[in-house]
Amino acid sequence: MTLPQPETSHNRSAWAIPLIFAGVFLLTAAILFLALPRLGQVFAFKYGLTFADGYELIADNLVHGNGYRMQANTSETMMREPGYPLFLAGAFKIGGFGISTVRWANLLLAIGIAFLMIRLAHLVTGDRTTSVVAALLFLLYPSTLIAESRGGVEILFIAVVLLFMLLLHRAVDKGNLWHYFAAGLMLGVVVQVRSTPMVFPIFLLGYLLVFASNAMERLKAVLNITVLVTGMVIIITPWMVRNFRLVQHIVPTATVQGVALQEGQYTCQHLTLDENYYVVQNRAGRIRAAMATAFGAPFEGTYYYQVFYDAHDEWAFNKLLSQGVVNEYLSRPQLLAACACKNFFNLWFLGKSWTATLINVLVQAPLLVLAIAGIELLRRRGQLARMGIVLTFVICIVAVHLPTVAHARHSVPLVPFLAIPASVSLLSLWQKYKTNSPRQPA
Repeated sequence: MTLPQPETSHNRSAWAIPLIFAGVFLLTAAILFLALPRLGQVFAFKYGLTFADGYELIADNLVHGNGYRMQANTSETMMREPGYPLFLAGAFKIGGFGISTVRWANLLLAIGIAFLMIRLAHLVTGDRTTSVVAALLFLLYPSTLIAESRGGVEILFIAVVLLFMLLLHRAVDKGNLWHYFAAGLMLGVVVQVRSTPMVFPIFLLGYLLVFASNAMERLKAVLNITVLVTGMVIIITPWMVRNFRLVQHIVPTATVQGVALQEGQYTCQHLTLDENYYVVQNRAGRIRAAMATAFGAPFEGTYYYQVFYDAHDEWAFNKLLSQGVVNEYLSRPQLLAACACKNFFNLWFLGKSWTATLINVLVQAPLLVLAIAGIELLRRRGQLARMGIVLTFVICIVAVHLPTVAHARHSVPLVPFLAIPASVSLLSLWQKYKTNSPRQPA
């Protein structure tokens, strides 16, 4: 399958692009290191602006030679994929342990992401100005700034996903098995940072099969995806081998699925306007702790994570949580359908509090509207096929979160992909404004 080739356009202000991005870099640095720390106490309950999800605990133990574990006195863990903890450990080695080190690392990554976005957006739109606007929209978008201020996985995840997307576009365009293999290796890196795209090859195969023109192209698509998956498996094999040696079971991703499933199902059933997400999430964590106590294995943690002293217990408890949720959904399919519908809203808008949720709606809704309008504009221009792979990835990430757990932070990795059609809409609106505005005398 060969992607349509975009028509190139020249940007008369190309010399200004480095100055623009230098200015954005300085503005972002001021926001991250001056503005947000002062607002941290105000927004603490609405938006976490420090470390999150235990990645920094693993990284700090790695730096101090304690191994891949949450706490120095507990067992080695599989609760988090290794990519981000290793990245953090390297950052801490250079800049020391602290949120400032992470913010500098995220800031540098974000600038790199912007230039990757310019390349990807140009492949889709064929227009340099649209590409630059998309990158600037990503850099200045509020959720991007919040993600950069936190010790979370989102910024690194976006960076490796964009690298994968560029390699994948080249593979689909060239149709060469070696290009698919290289893209598969990069997908393995992506999965080692965050495992949600592990099922993306299935979605991609469906996309390629739908748009294949004959049986030979369909057969070639199956072969190409097989090679892609082979590359991915090669990269994640060391992690799987390590986990197998630890618990004598195949664990290709992380043992946090049970937590996500249990929290997702519980919050789906109990979240109301009277109690916000933070309260219900906290209660779900305490219920997990009670389940872990009944499980009978010693552990630490009474809120979100239950950290065990034996990796076998961690694996078994994760399986227990997962199986309980799956059994509930199998016995009550209507509950699964209801939770999936709620999670579609939650993925874009849900915050810790209802005030945060309202703010998320005010921020996210315009981006979604602009993105949908931009997709329609690309369709009218005959350019939508260039957006096919990107949209397939967005659909995959959304679908993965529907049966598990979803809140607005989970949609942050989709911002760069939504920014591309959104920038098409913004430039279209600007052109209409210039056309309709009265001309000024010379």
